[in-house]
Amino acid sequence: MSFFDHLFRLGYSRDLHQQLKGLSADCTGYSGDAVYQVTGIVMISVSLLLMLNYYYGLFNNPRFTHRRVWFINITIAGSIVGAFAYFNAASFLPEEKHCADIHFTLLDCTLFAFTEAIYTVVICIIFSMLFKWKSVSNKKVPF
Repeated sequence: MSFFDHLFRLGYSRDLHQQLKGLSADCTGYSGDAVYQVTGIVMISVSLLLMLNYYYGLFNNPRFTHRRVWFINITIAGSIVGAFAYFNAASFLPEEKHCADIHFTLLDCTLFAFTEAIYTVVICIIFSMLFKWKSVSNKKVPF
């Protein structure tokens, strides 16, 4: 079992899970083109950039010391990663791009996108707890 088999999945199918782990189109094995790693890198990068921007960049200003501005930043991060995950997973929908033995729908891709958005929010909260202490204006946001 891989690391990705143990992660929380918000109801998307096991078939999509196998495809996202990198199952080859001819069903012979895993090709190494795993979507999970790519979306994980995007998730961490977007979360890191937006939280650094909030605590040390353009939003490190007394005008933006509100929870709603912080929440908007987290929502934007989740939306960016969710959209990336959705379009990345939906790119495998044509029959010739995935193994013929597996079947998944756009609903599975949407549930995958929501799962990634939830993980992004969690990562943003973790980064917030790490970065807020040295911020000049946003030390007390969100808690």
